[in-house]
Amino acid sequence: MAGRRVSLLLSAFEINGPNLTSQGLWAHPEQDTVRYTDLDHWLDLARTLEEGGFDLLFLADSPGYPVLGGTTPDVTFEQAVEMPTNDPLLLVPAMAAVTRRLGFAVTASTTFEGPYSNARRFATLDHLTRGRIGWNVVTTSSAVVSDLHGTAPLPAHDIRYDVADEHLELSYRLLEGGWEDGAVVGDKQARRYADPRRVHEVHHDGRWFSSHGYFKVEPSPQRTPVLFQAGASERGREFAATHAEVVFVQGRDAAGVRRQVQDVHARAERHGRPRGSVRTLAGLTVVLGRDRAHARDRLERYLSWVHDDAARAYFASMTGVDLRALDQRADLGTVSTEGGRTQVERYRGETVARATADFLRFGMREFVLTGSVTEVADDVERLVEETGVDGFNVTPFLVPGSYVEFCAELVPELRRRGLVDQPRAREESLTLREVIFGAGRTRLPADHPAARFRRSSREAG
Repeated sequence: MAGRRVSLLLSAFEINGPNLTSQGLWAHPEQDTVRYTDLDHWLDLARTLEEGGFDLLFLADSPGYPVLGGTTPDVTFEQAVEMPTNDPLLLVPAMAAVTRRLGFAVTASTTFEGPYSNARRFATLDHLTRGRIGWNVVTTSSAVVSDLHGTAPLPAHDIRYDVADEHLELSYRLLEGGWEDGAVVGDKQARRYADPRRVHEVHHDGRWFSSHGYFKVEPSPQRTPVLFQAGASERGREFAATHAEVVFVQGRDAAGVRRQVQDVHARAERHGRPRGSVRTLAGLTVVLGRDRAHARDRLERYLSWVHDDAARAYFASMTGVDLRALDQRADLGTVSTEGGRTQVERYRGETVARATADFLRFGMREFVLTGSVTEVADDVERLVEETGVDGFNVTPFLVPGSYVEFCAELVPELRRRGLVDQPRAREESLTLREVIFGAGRTRLPADHPAARFRRSSREAG
C-alpha cells in the first residue's frame, strides 16, 4: 500500500496511574496497574513489550481530574478516575536502561509546559535513550489545570493551537538552532570541550513566549523528539499536518478512519510535506479466544468491571462535557465545548444516548477485535487494507496480561503474514525516528518546518 511502511508500527498505550480507559478495571484480580508506583512494574512491562515485538510505549498523561457541576465527585477518588497519576517522563530513563530498541513517546502540554524547560527535558531524554524519545504534543483546556498552575485559562480552543504553534517554533529554535553539528569537540588534550563559534544564542519575542540566550543541552541523536499529535478539530488537524510525524486517528469505523488518514496526508502535502512524511496510528484492543463466541464472552467479562459513574466522570475530565446534563436526543458530535474535542468528534452523528451507552462500555477504545488468533489476524490485515493506517496503538484490558497474550499469540501470526518485523530484523540499534521512517532518518527532514531554524557556522551568533 502506497505511503505505508512495510511493517506495522506497534505502540502500547499506557498511563502512569491505576486506570487507563476502562474506569473500574483497576480492581480486576489479574490487573497489575495498582503497582504503577513500583518501578519494577514498568521495567517488567518495557522488557515484555520489546521482547514481544512492540516498537513503542506511548505514555498518555492527564494533569487534570473530573469536575461535574463545579465539584469533584467522590467516584473520582473511589475509582481512581485520573486520580492519582504520576509524571510519566520520570519512568523513561529506567525503562530505556533495560531495553535496546523500544521507543517511548510521552505527553507534554504546550499550554502549561514552558518551551525552554520542556525542550531541555526532552533533549536530555533523547541523550539518555540514545534517540528513542517522542513527544506527544497536546494543548490543555481544563480550568482545573489552570487553577493548579495559578494561571488564567486560555479563552478559546483555537487560541490554544496558536500558542502551540509558537511553542513549537521556539522549541525548534532551541533544539535545532542552538548548537551546530560538530560544535562539541571534546578534545581533552587541547582542553576544549565545545567550539564557541558554533554555539548560538536563541532570540525569540512572540505573542506568548519570550526566550533569549543559549540552550544548555548539546545536540542529541534526534535533536527534536519524534512529534506525535491527536487533534481531531479542524484547527487540531491543521496543527498536526504542519508539525506531527505520527498522528493518532480516531474511531471504530474503517471508512471513517480511512477518511481521516487521507485527510492527514492531503493536509500535510498542502503544507509542503510529501506523502510519507506522516504516519498514522489507530487504537486497537484485542481479546483472543478459541473462537469468536469464546472471545466475546471474555470481552463481556472485562466490560462487567466498568463503573458507569466513573466512566461519565472520565468523559467530563477529557472534554468538559457532563453527559447527564445533555439532551439525550441531541447529536453529541455537535456539542460545543472549549475542552478537548477528540472524544466529542468521534461521536459525530450519534445521539447523546447512544454515544453515552458506547462510552460507558468502551471508553476511548477504538477498534475492539475478538476471535481466534487467525480470525483476529484476518481482521487486522483487513483493517490495514481498508484504512491505510501505518500501525496500531494497542490498548489493554489487563496489564501485563493483555500484552503477554498479544505478544505470545497474535504477533507470531502477524509476523508469518509479513505485517510485523521478524525478530532478527529488530536487533539493530535505531533511533525512534528510524524505527518509524527507516534507517538513516534520525533527524527531521528538510521539508519539516523545524528545518528552517538550523544554523551553520557561516551565520552570526
